[in-house]
This record gives sequence, structure tokens and C-alpha cells, in this order.
Amino acid sequence: MDNRKAEFIKNAKFIMKKRILVDATTVTSVTDGLSQYIINLIKNFPKEAFEIFELSLLVNKGIERKELQQLIDSKKFKIVETNIAPIGPRRDIGMYQFYRKNKNTFDVFHSTSNQYPLCIKNGIATIHDITFKFYFDKPWWTFKLAQRYLNLIIANSLKNAGSVISVSDATKNMLIDVYNLTANESKKIETIYEGWEHLIITETDGDSTDINNNYGRYLFYVGTTRKHKNMKKLLSAFSIAIETLPKDINLVLTGSETYLDDDDRSNINLINKNSKRVIFTGYVSKTVLNTLFKNASVFIFPSLCEGFGIPVLESFYFDKPLLCSQTTSLPEIAGNAALLFDPENPKDIAEKIIYFYTHPELTASLILKGRERLKQFSWKKAANETFQLYKRHFEKTGNN
Repeated sequence: MDNRKAEFIKNAKFIMKKRILVDATTVTSVTDGLSQYIINLIKNFPKEAFEIFELSLLVNKGIERKELQQLIDSKKFKIVETNIAPIGPRRDIGMYQFYRKNKNTFDVFHSTSNQYPLCIKNGIATIHDITFKFYFDKPWWTFKLAQRYLNLIIANSLKNAGSVISVSDATKNMLIDVYNLTANESKKIETIYEGWEHLIITETDGDSTDINNNYGRYLFYVGTTRKHKNMKKLLSAFSIAIETLPKDINLVLTGSETYLDDDDRSNINLINKNSKRVIFTGYVSKTVLNTLFKNASVFIFPSLCEGFGIPVLESFYFDKPLLCSQTTSLPEIAGNAALLFDPENPKDIAEKIIYFYTHPELTASLILKGRERLKQFSWKKAANETFQLYKRHFEKTGNN
């Protein structure tokens, strides 16, 4: 009798669905790249994933975000509510308390942000980038402490997670090199690219503000002014390029001016001395952004370090020629559909800008290549590859 009971329990465990807790506690109420990644990934999980696994979604209480609420309302996921900080030491304390109470309610924890909990072993960690190792925007007195903490989190992910997702081969290779991973440790890491369908404009996004295209012909940049986004070198390059470019070609930038320093502002004032050639729009709505892309002659992305580089896919989606950096993940994502430059060299950036505007045949060529390149990426593909990784994870590690 005892043997039959043991055999029954063994078979029951075998046929039970494996329980995966997908972490969405880093989703915020504001529009940001990480929240966008998490929402679009879990939104596109294939039907088969729910047939094979019991998928639960860990969310923070009270987060007001329509896309997240739609996922909750879909009833596909079992919803687990908590109250955990999205980043920092308080998050690890909260995760420890949560895990101590709930560790028997799931088999695997999937961290969809860089913040893989210190207390969890044999889970799945997603690492988007390690930009903090090279560029940081915190005041100098907090830099080392914050950097050490973030470094601890990544090192822990690489050591304690059973599987690791990187969003590009460049990020994977940086992890291997920076953290001196062995061949066996490196095998944990699999690349799963991001998608672009979140860029699609719908009727519910609202009406576009009438811009009237009074910016002339312009290079367009979307992003922040954080150090690694390389605004300083872009402004220097544009100040060189305008000596050659026609006077109706301007530089239009969206996003915050928060991290501009006195040198940047002085450079902008110098460029704009006789006429306004550098234009900051501030934050804009999705539909206004669409209009700005539509009216631009070219998109420029001078970043020094990117884990993936969604703006590359944005330029392809909006049928805009792309000028971008030749560093980290950007040439990998752009393929042959961009005019590349050295982001550390303002003269090289300026030369590529001038070359583009003096070779009009490049526009059609780069747009066609961008359309083809875009076909290599999608959120459905990312979600399906994540599902396949889940299956390999259990085959490789079991439930321990």
C-alpha cells in the first residue's frame, strides 16, 4: 500500500503543472522602457505556455497603468499582490520577506528586470544591461555605494540564477568579459531580443498636436540627457556639421533636459546664437512623437552604451533612415540598415550627418533595409523564446 501511494504521489507530481512566478513589481505608473518591456513580454506569452505551466504574475498593489490592468483583467495569470520597492536594498528586504512566506507556492521565480533577488536561487534572471559599470548619473558621493550594490545584484544573478536572459549578444558578451565567467557559467546566458509592436498607434492614443512641421528639415533624437546617451558629443558634432549643412537643417530632441550641464547649455546657446537650430520639445505624447518621427528627415542615436536599443527599432518602424553608434548592442540590432559612427568622436558624427544630407539616395536605401531588419524582431517572438527557455530551464535544473 505504501509503495502504491508513493508511486501515485510521484506520478501526480510529474503531471502537475510547474508553477512560475513572473515578476512585474518593477512596473511603474509612468511610461518607461523597463515597464514597457515587462508588459509587452508577458502580454504576448503563447497559449501553450498556459497549458504547460501555471503562470502567476507578481504585482505591486495600487499601480495605475492601463496595460498592466488589462493583463490582470485577462484572467490568464494568477495574480499575486504584494508591496515591494522596485529597486534598491529595500526591494531585497521586501523580497526576502515575501519569499520566506511564499516560497512553496511557486517552483521558479522569473525576474524580468535587472533586480534579481539576493535570496532566490535557481530562478530565471533577466539582465538588460550593465551600463552602471561605465556611466552613472548619481552625485559623486553616492556613486560608489550605488555602483557596488548594482554590481552585487548582477554578480548574484549570474551565480545563483539557474538561467539568465540577456537582451542582446553584446550584453551577453559584456557579462562574460566583465564578470570573468567560465565556459560553464556562460552557458546559463541566452539572448532573447526585444520587440517593437508597442509602437503601433491606436485610436485610443488620442489626437496628435498640430506641429505644422515648423522645424524645417531636422535630425531627430528621442531619449534622455543621461551621460551614456551622449548628448554632449551630439551637440559638439552638430555645431561642426552646421558649418557645412544648409541653414534649414536643425536638430530636434525630445525628453528631459535634466542632465544637461553648463557646457551643454553654453554649446546650445552658441549654436542658437543667430537662429534656433537646436530644439528641445520636452516630453511629448505618443501621437506627438509619431508626428515628430513622421516629419523628421533622419533619426540619430549617438548612445555610448545600450543593452538593446529600442530607438533603433523605432526608426525602422517609422520608416526613417538611421544614423547610430557603432558601439555595444547597436550595430547588432541595426544590422546593415544604419550609417554607423564612432560616438566618442564628434568629428566622425558630424561627417556622417553631412554625408547623409549630401547623398539623398541613402534615404530610400536605408528605409528599405530598415523595413527588412524590423522583421527580425517582435514581442511575440520574444515571448515564445522565453516560454521555450522555461521548458529548457526545468529540463536542466528541475525544481531544486
